[in-house]
Amino acid sequence: MELTVEPLKVLIVDDEYLIRNLLRMRIDWEQQGMTIVGEASDAEEALDQVELLRPDIVFTDIYMPKMDGIELSGILMERYPNLKIVVVTGHDEFEYARQSVKLGISDFILKPIRASELLQVTVKLRAAIEQEIGREYELKKLREEMKQSLPYLRERFVNQWLSEVMPEDELQEKARFFGIPISSGKPGLRIAVMEVEVAVPQAKIAAPEVYPHLSEPYYQTHKAQQGPQQQQHQQGQPQLSQHQTEAHPHTAEEIHILLRMVGMKQVQAFYPEDSRTIIVMDPHNRIVVLSLGADTEFTVQVQQLQEELQHSLKPEGCEVDVTVGIGQWQSGWGKACVGYREACRALDYQAFVGKNQVICFEDLVIEGGIRPYHSDTQLLQQLQFYVSVGAGEEAVLLLERMLSVPFSDVSQFRMAAMDVVTECQRAAIEQQIEGEHALNKEAIAAIFTAGHLPELKSMLEQQVRTVSDVIQAKRQAKEGNLIDRVMAYLEENMGSAEVGLSSTAAAFYVSSGHLGRLMKKETGQTFVEYLTQLRMKKAEMLLKQTDMKGYEIGEQVGIPDPHYFSVLFKKHIGRSMNEYRNVKT
Repeated sequence: MELTVEPLKVLIVDDEYLIRNLLRMRIDWEQQGMTIVGEASDAEEALDQVELLRPDIVFTDIYMPKMDGIELSGILMERYPNLKIVVVTGHDEFEYARQSVKLGISDFILKPIRASELLQVTVKLRAAIEQEIGREYELKKLREEMKQSLPYLRERFVNQWLSEVMPEDELQEKARFFGIPISSGKPGLRIAVMEVEVAVPQAKIAAPEVYPHLSEPYYQTHKAQQGPQQQQHQQGQPQLSQHQTEAHPHTAEEIHILLRMVGMKQVQAFYPEDSRTIIVMDPHNRIVVLSLGADTEFTVQVQQLQEELQHSLKPEGCEVDVTVGIGQWQSGWGKACVGYREACRALDYQAFVGKNQVICFEDLVIEGGIRPYHSDTQLLQQLQFYVSVGAGEEAVLLLERMLSVPFSDVSQFRMAAMDVVTECQRAAIEQQIEGEHALNKEAIAAIFTAGHLPELKSMLEQQVRTVSDVIQAKRQAKEGNLIDRVMAYLEENMGSAEVGLSSTAAAFYVSSGHLGRLMKKETGQTFVEYLTQLRMKKAEMLLKQTDMKGYEIGEQVGIPDPHYFSVLFKKHIGRSMNEYRNVKT
């Protein structure tokens, strides 16, 4: 869509025919991209003509019978805010005409009308109108783009709603904008998180013909218009020809993406025209089903959906796992993040009960009525802190405390292990640790398959120590590099009396306390002790190699007070400057 500007329409209003004709004949209006669509001899006729012809520009005289041009302009500006009005006035009416500018009149020209002045006014008006048309055109394009992006923006809002607590007024406003039916009356919701995984053998990747139904992922567009019962009778899916599949080979990642897309469309088709069910993809490429309102048959529906997905999403020669976690019913719109976390936690439990399950959060209780495992958020945060600062011993001691609670089943201490591993990974990510130190899959797999608590404790201790040691080594290297740069900075700038702990810390964007502690740790001296020693060594060298006077040397090393410099020199060198020089000679 390109922007095209039609000739601008001009209406001339004047009670004198000669003036109207003069305006018409004075310039080549067509060459200016304008056309005169009408004339009016008084204000009343002008109002009718504007309503009928909808001009872009009106040229109007000031003095006319019944209603003058200023009053007419005021009415027109109120009715048609985008209309451009030019007042035509004589020299004796000039001051009166200036009042029209306050009304928002675009311009005015003086009689007798000169072609050059008229041309200047029309050029300026055309530029202003084209600029306004351009802005409106851009705004229209933006609205169209926003309309096209609305599904994505809606999904992003739902994911934000699932991840954090939102103020009630903001939540209500955004939900209305995206057409999500939440109201103040009897709020409630329940959330399921579905994970679709496929194991793709390497040999199968080179033979894309075994995934013919994946070559057309959008076949579900048609099925999306049908209900679940209709889909059950349509197991034959459209396939591409041998030539087509060979022309478009699939990678393992592409197969994963296509499977998720197909799964997403099947879930959407499962809830046809159900405005109280929201389906989105979360940041981890898992399908989220958010059911608004009463908690009726939700678990049964999800169980049926999981079975259908597991059956239909199965390329030849591959295994597809569909696992679902369901959170508890939440009695408020603002608790979506709680329900989502519970559903994710239930989904994580697949490590203990296996894949291809529908796991409800409220069922995470050991048989016999024993209480479920609950994470100790405070201890986990403390563990993450110890690991992230490289305090391995403290982290191990805390780990022993965390694992000293009585576990009633292997699954419970495996859940505790999951918490510990998660915090280690968070610490590693926070400190930008990459590679197997951040996520050693073999070590983590061994942890989750440990058969007894002593074995698990040993493995977790090793994991905590490994991540802590890597972070500590990186931190020490970083701190050592910082001290090297600080020492070089002091060597170069010690001649300035302004150099001190605060100014140096500011130069390196660290706190004074942190820099002071690092200096003490790396050099065995306080910052002031190190800087003073540096200055005294420089002073000693100047005494040996120059004939500079004491106060001059003090100024050179950043201690301009002669008395203070003399005292410091004798304290650090053991002799006064005169004694030092006499011995030297």
